[in-house]
Amino acid sequence: MVAAVPPIVILGAGPAGLVLARILNLHCIPYTIFERDASPASFSKWGGTLDIHHNTGQVALAEAGLLDDFKRIARYDAQVLKIADRHANIMLDVSGSDDEKRPEIDRRDLRDLLLKAVPDEHIRWGSKVAKVEREEDGSMTVLLAEGGKAVGGFKLVVGADGAWSKARSLVTAAKPMYAGNTFFTTSVSISSPYHDTISSLVGPGMFLTCDSGHQIIAQRLADGSYQINISLPVTEGWATSSTGAALIAKPQALREFLLQFYADWAPTATDLIRKSDGAFRPWPLYSLPLEAASWKSVPGLTLVGDAAHLEIPDGEGVNRALTDGVSLARRIAAHYCGSGDDDGKDGDLDAAVREYEAEMLPRVRREREENKTKVMLLWAPDAPNSFVEAVMGGHVGQE
Repeated sequence: MVAAVPPIVILGAGPAGLVLARILNLHCIPYTIFERDASPASFSKWGGTLDIHHNTGQVALAEAGLLDDFKRIARYDAQVLKIADRHANIMLDVSGSDDEKRPEIDRRDLRDLLLKAVPDEHIRWGSKVAKVEREEDGSMTVLLAEGGKAVGGFKLVVGADGAWSKARSLVTAAKPMYAGNTFFTTSVSISSPYHDTISSLVGPGMFLTCDSGHQIIAQRLADGSYQINISLPVTEGWATSSTGAALIAKPQALREFLLQFYADWAPTATDLIRKSDGAFRPWPLYSLPLEAASWKSVPGLTLVGDAAHLEIPDGEGVNRALTDGVSLARRIAAHYCGSGDDDGKDGDLDAAVREYEAEMLPRVRREREENKTKVMLLWAPDAPNSFVEAVMGGHVGQE
């Protein structure tokens, strides 16, 4: 007997897709997830730490029945932010607290928390999506990269597949735009002789030093190591060019190359590069145009998370993604009847999408517009001075 095709397919097992799946599961609504990773164990070690906000991300986790589990592993002492100038003068020090507003969690730990809440039989690992198509009868088909296999019969495709979503083109022609900067991510291990020094500098949270479009960021991870992000205004594609790839393959050579661009910065700042001891990973920064979050709803498809509203880091991305997942899940649950009859009475999923997008799109436009000033000030020629002045004057919120 051939198994019935579930009405909903979610592309991607990231925060938005998994919290959506978790809530669909609680409502006994059938779905499947296509995830490109070969298995849970193959998830990238990169990703750093995320602050989950009490009024957005934590609300989503509570609706998914996972807030207590989150609180058991969240790092409340990591709500520490120090911002310094190129001379390592501390310009802003947001002391840590034990309140519950914005505790930190490693990206890997958040994904593990969500994965444990979704039955594994709902996830098709190693299923990299190449394309999404709408058939003449209105059903949706997903074409997989492996062997060009087509899986069809879906009534709703949810693009939760990140920056380079294969579903986005069906709702908007907008494409990610390179922001002009690439982060090069490395680490300081617990065994490093430099570990005690970086612990004194950064503490349990984050240290950011910036000036004239350059940033060096250090974040403590759950295992006590530190992730280091170093920005460089290279051209798009430089990291995969022969020059860039050759340097990335030789960490010490890349450190020396990066240090040339920070030659007049204080040793306290440059030691974060010089004394790192991990491999490097390039992280080019992209965003979708603000006006992209204004498409007209189309049958059989919607987007959540970065697939819908990719932005350069602004402290809100994962919280928006979790909120998207819950917002869509609420509306699907409200419309779904799931009789399983041959006449396809799975509820009005298109109505659920229209309601979700009517809530999500203006919310995202508003939040991104509000955060635009904060993001721009941290990359400004006089950073971090203008950012600190804006924070102290109450013009932008503190992270």
